[in-house]
Amino acid sequence: MAVCAVNACSPADGSSGAVEVIDSAGATIVVSHGPRWADGAGWSVPSEPRVTIGVFDGTKEYELFNVRAAARQSDGDFVVVDGGTREVRLYDRDGTYIRAFGGYGSGPGEFRNPTQVLVSGFDDVVVWDDAIFRITRFDSAGSLVSVRSVDRGQIAKAIEPPLYPGMGHLVQDDLVLIRLVEKTGKGVGSGVSRRRSGAFRVSADVSRVDTLMFFGDNEEVSVESPWGRTLVAPPLARTTVMAVQPALSEVCLGDQARPEITCFGPDGSRTVIRWESESEPVREEEVAAWLEKTVDLWSTKVSEDIARRTLAQVVPPETRPHYSRVTLDRVGNLWVERGRVEPLSESVEHLVFDPSGALLGVVALPPMEILDIGEDYIMGIHRDELDIEYVQMFDIVK
Repeated sequence: MAVCAVNACSPADGSSGAVEVIDSAGATIVVSHGPRWADGAGWSVPSEPRVTIGVFDGTKEYELFNVRAAARQSDGDFVVVDGGTREVRLYDRDGTYIRAFGGYGSGPGEFRNPTQVLVSGFDDVVVWDDAIFRITRFDSAGSLVSVRSVDRGQIAKAIEPPLYPGMGHLVQDDLVLIRLVEKTGKGVGSGVSRRRSGAFRVSADVSRVDTLMFFGDNEEVSVESPWGRTLVAPPLARTTVMAVQPALSEVCLGDQARPEITCFGPDGSRTVIRWESESEPVREEEVAAWLEKTVDLWSTKVSEDIARRTLAQVVPPETRPHYSRVTLDRVGNLWVERGRVEPLSESVEHLVFDPSGALLGVVALPPMEILDIGEDYIMGIHRDELDIEYVQMFDIVK
């Protein structure tokens, strides 16, 4: 095991970020004790977007519902996957509608559940349909080029029960990351638990299956209800989050149990990224927001009184997860969203780690669901107080 001493790994630019690099058991462990950016030397994102796509009330070409993915083409135009219509829509660099293709169905060029879009060579548009495990390629003008299915049944045969293939994510045009789910016939136990899960990297023809890691799935609490024992996601339930960057064929996974994320390169390399983070207490307003949201979700099945009495059995956790979502940008930086506060504040902090795994610093972003980060831009979904969706692009000032 080789260790880079803290002083030897300290930057010389006046910042406070000291980094330890440890080679251990086939993995590189990178531990950051502070940010590398000196005060005032980091990146920033303006509060106002440069481009906004979407309307509260207008023509259907600009109405968005359940946006699943978005990306930019080399000329700056936008590709947006609208989950409501199952369309892939093209907008120019100013957000003006150009055309749409796709639509609901199972035929060539149609989609059941499009969840991911890539822009590859010559601005071809590649779409992953998670419902039918299918890769569909269009040229830059929207003409159908090819359709390729991934055999979910064959993948299942390569996995030992009770784990089965769940969601898929494209890592390359012909390589898919499969998240595993545990299916069990056992009764519901008691207390807090996380079912088993894991991640496999599988070639489209299923000739290659690589195990990345196993981990815990969504955190659940067992409670008594009028229909028997049932599992409920507690406030700020811990889960395992994933980031995939097809431009680099890289995958990062973190189970929120500690300030640590593991990244896997296309060559099989493994980098464990760690940083210093103090546990923060769960806020009362977060628990209240969870309760109201869950009661609303249950409103079609049980009365409000039954819902509240059942949920009252859930003991909130004392501390928040160290992070929530993670995103890999197109140049290999890892963006780690600090546990967001409900209701949302005006900005959300993200830790940014460089491609080596060292902490650069913190960037404050407007609250949004990130879809794509390039070298000088960030795209995401903004939802207003009426839950209307907008795709927005912001500049990254470096």
